[in-house]
Amino acid sequence: MQIINFLAEKYYKIAYDTFFYIEDNKKAAKYIEQALRLSPEHLKTLRLKGRMLLLEDRIKEALDVWLKLWNLGEDDFETASKLAYCYAQKGDYPLALEFCEKSALRVSLDEREKMYSLYRLKIDLLLSAKRPASAFKLFKNALKMLGSSYARELKNSYFFASLSKESVISLKNVKRAF
Repeated sequence: MQIINFLAEKYYKIAYDTFFYIEDNKKAAKYIEQALRLSPEHLKTLRLKGRMLLLEDRIKEALDVWLKLWNLGEDDFETASKLAYCYAQKGDYPLALEFCEKSALRVSLDEREKMYSLYRLKIDLLLSAKRPASAFKLFKNALKMLGSSYARELKNSYFFASLSKESVISLKNVKRAF
């Protein structure tokens, strides 16, 4: 059971507001560090820190934060998909695909936005790992599983897949997709 540190919670809320509404990353980072100094395992603060680090392309540091969350028992969709993304950015495609699978186990079929994000990430990983046949097969499966608007967007994103199975795309395209 986690004990609530009200001062850490206060700093988290200030950091959250500063990051999302004022858009001042430096100031938000200071509040995050204050919250984590008081409560090093404050889950909401760690998540916010992980998101900020990803948006700043500080992949190694983000990976450390998301791994800490995973080890603290936060094995939800967001944590697993962020770990998949971090490992993909480091070029560790087997681990990235492993966390993609873990992420898939934590999303239901009616969560279309999450499914879309997961399909995009996994297709990108398979292409980057030079497994175009698997990527193409997943692409076709995704089109069947997703709602029409997401399927249309996926088709537009991967139109090249029907033209060239050897194509490889940049993972940078999915950074904000999930």
